[in-house]
Amino acid sequence: MIALLRNRDGMPTMVTLRDGRELTVWNIAWGYDIGDDYAHVTTNCSPSVADLPLDFFYTDDVVEMHALESGAVRLHPEQ
Repeated sequence: MIALLRNRDGMPTMVTLRDGRELTVWNIAWGYDIGDDYAHVTTNCSPSVADLPLDFFYTDDVVEMHALESGAVRLHPEQ
């Protein structure tokens, strides 16, 4: 999932989380804390994207991702 988001750097990806939030992601910073099984992700921060918030999530909270420019392409986290 991290590789997929990194490869889409600069292109909008809609990320849907388990809690129902939908985040528009243009770029990410990520990492693992000691003992974590899943990466934490901060969005739209490097570089910052005007009019979009910084969001934070763990990769195990992602339900679905899809490319906003095509709409038809579904990108599933397990890929």
